Amino acid sequence: MKLIYITLFTVLLFSCKQNPLKEVITEQQVKTTETDNTSSAAIYSQLQGTWVNIQSPASTLTFQGKVVVNSFDGIAVKKNLGFSLQDSCTGTNFKNTPIEKNKYIVTTSATPECYYIVRLDKENLILGFWGIEEPLKFKKKTEDL
Repeated sequence: MKLIYITLFTVLLFSCKQNPLKEVITEQQVKTTETDNTSSAAIYSQLQGTWVNIQSPASTLTFQGKVVVNSFDGIAVKKNLGFSLQDSCTGTNFKNTPIEKNKYIVTTSATPECYYIVRLDKENLILGFWGIEEPLKFKKKTEDL
């Protein structure tokens, strides 16, 4: 009887385990377009346009040049935030991030934010936000949306 309780407890313990953001990012990097050898100009170019949040379609990010506008239901929540591609989250509250060439989007504001580019291609943008387990998933907005 004691063995059954131990086994049941072990199964429940492991079934409830959440993958931390770093593991999610590592798993998805296999599918990711590598930006290590991609120039920052190519990444800036690929980011341009409006991206629709898959989990919350009313939420969008619009990249125009080196400025990003965060909107909800068509209304700008955070507008004209400057951003840059960096090799780490230096200058933000998340200073101990691994160094990876052009993998971080860092906003320039009074409280800069840092996003890790998990995946970026013509149709998909997946961002890891430090401190949040679930990555933010976006689809490129087309005229049909």
